[in-house]
Amino acid sequence: MFVTGATGYIGRCLVRRLIEAPLRVRCLVLPGDAIEPLATLPVEIVRGDVTQLETLMEHGEGVGSIVHAAAAMLPNPPALIERVNVEGTHNVLAFAKRWGVNRFVYLSAVSAVYARKNSYGRSKVAAERLVRESGLSYTILRPTMVYGPGGGLHFEKLVALSRKIPLIFPVLGSGGARLQPIWIDDLVDVIVAVLDASQASDKTYDVSGATALAFRDLVDAILRAQDRRRLKLRVPLWACLLAARALAPILGPRSFLTPDALVGLNEDATLDHGELTRDFGFHPRALDSGLAQLFGARRRISQGP
Repeated sequence: MFVTGATGYIGRCLVRRLIEAPLRVRCLVLPGDAIEPLATLPVEIVRGDVTQLETLMEHGEGVGSIVHAAAAMLPNPPALIERVNVEGTHNVLAFAKRWGVNRFVYLSAVSAVYARKNSYGRSKVAAERLVRESGLSYTILRPTMVYGPGGGLHFEKLVALSRKIPLIFPVLGSGGARLQPIWIDDLVDVIVAVLDASQASDKTYDVSGATALAFRDLVDAILRAQDRRRLKLRVPLWACLLAARALAPILGPRSFLTPDALVGLNEDATLDHGELTRDFGFHPRALDSGLAQLFGARRRISQGP
């Protein structure tokens, strides 16, 4: 088993589950990245970069399946997102063909089906096309917003805002965009389930949580789970876009306050996981249950024994 993006949030959680399966796991880690999240695990760590095909080719001996989870997300610059998500996927597919890999599972994203796509969504559309046209036995998974202990990136950003800014919580746009967060363990369950399932071959599955709600209601749920109160301050999208353009030279391309990132915040990000339920009996966790577990654990840690 070969896992790209193994030091990312999804990758780390997936690797632990694969070890429990038990499976032999080879983890691709960027040359400059720390390996601490994986260092204590019984895995093989190899160094390479999906954007540089030559760094991958020596690591394919004995690989029967690949989970390609490596990705560059917003607020990375569009050029980097394109290079990692599209060129990188092209390279991992070439690597898979070179070594005769039997199964290829690709982690896409809900952004691929946004009505208005930003650079991240466009990169996922292009990468999905490469996977479908590769000739390999593939499964594409499109998760919605991922949350759980220690992640994911965009969920943790909301939690950080709820803690760092006193009294108010800024809502950039209408707050009406609908979301459907997926608990990390539910997503990992799906990845493991499709790996050896013949019915999942050459299919694309939408992977979403049990609860769909508006962004402003998600904010309320996060605040409620932490016993916090904030006044939601809605900033019209046109004002956000003006501010993003004006502040771009100061904030730089990695800020969440960019026109590209603001597009994603104001698109519906809900998906129907009905096909997963039919094929695998998938029943994801409700949001209130996930938040209760997540913030209950955090409170216990902060309070100590």
